[in-house]
Amino acid sequence: MTLNLDTLDLKILASLDADTRRPYADLARELEVSQPTIADRVRRLESRGVLRGTMLCVDYARLGFAVTAFVRLRTTPLHKPGLVETARGISEIIEMHQVTGEDCMIARIVARSVDELGVILDRLTPFAQPNTSVVLGTPIPLRNPIPEHDGDAQTPAHACVSATTG
Repeated sequence: MTLNLDTLDLKILASLDADTRRPYADLARELEVSQPTIADRVRRLESRGVLRGTMLCVDYARLGFAVTAFVRLRTTPLHKPGLVETARGISEIIEMHQVTGEDCMIARIVARSVDELGVILDRLTPFAQPNTSVVLGTPIPLRNPIPEHDGDAQTPAHACVSATTG
């Protein structure tokens, strides 16, 4: 379901997207509304499910995870539950999506080395055939499709950048 958001809602989302820790007082000054208006709008965005909390944005490379890979996984209906259960137990699998096409799932994996990536893939191969692409760079990092309202500009706002290589 698509929700109708007005210009103020979109401006609040764009400002929070750039810095989720910004005080409401700063947002109110920037957007030329009262602080209670900002607080009320944020509460409404949360209650409508548009805002679902804040996210910790981690630079995986600085934590020692030098390798990022996208892994397409082809499995059978019989093995799919085991694949998902196993993947949930591997913290280096930071996201997994069910997709259409010949592959059933796509996982994003971070690892400290190519050898560690191999060990992770070995844990998945009893359940699926992996096809791995190692990330060489990230020309467009993760972003939210929130339009900024600077006049007629409709460019996306900034989002958490958590890609490791670049």
